[in-house]
Amino acid sequence: MATVLVVDDSAFLAEKIKGFLESNGHKVVGSAEDGNEGFTMYKELKPNLVTLDITMPNRDGQECLADILSFDSGAKVVMVSAIDDQRVIVDCMNLGAKGFIEKPLKFKNKEFCEDFIDTIKQALTR
Repeated sequence: MATVLVVDDSAFLAEKIKGFLESNGHKVVGSAEDGNEGFTMYKELKPNLVTLDITMPNRDGQECLADILSFDSGAKVVMVSAIDDQRVIVDCMNLGAKGFIEKPLKFKNKEFCEDFIDTIKQALTR
């Protein structure tokens, strides 16, 4: 079981991610609505894993990722986004993200759920 911080500006999607992760044995210790709040919560909670949206108000996921990794180079962060700009995805991976999950989130699709869990497991071991 990992402790997880969910960072997404959509409260609805954050709840869906939280429910999915908890139903798969993880403990969601916090939820943030933008990169500023996400970074502050990361420093306070020190979770094992962060799921991080890219497109958010105030401070986007890319900036938050850089902040988290500057604070803790061993942080495990998985990007969860609908962004379709491959350069941004590659930049996040080059910054140190451990995985990428593409929105829309299809929690009713068995293959999607298996891929989501595999991405989380791989991120936690990298």
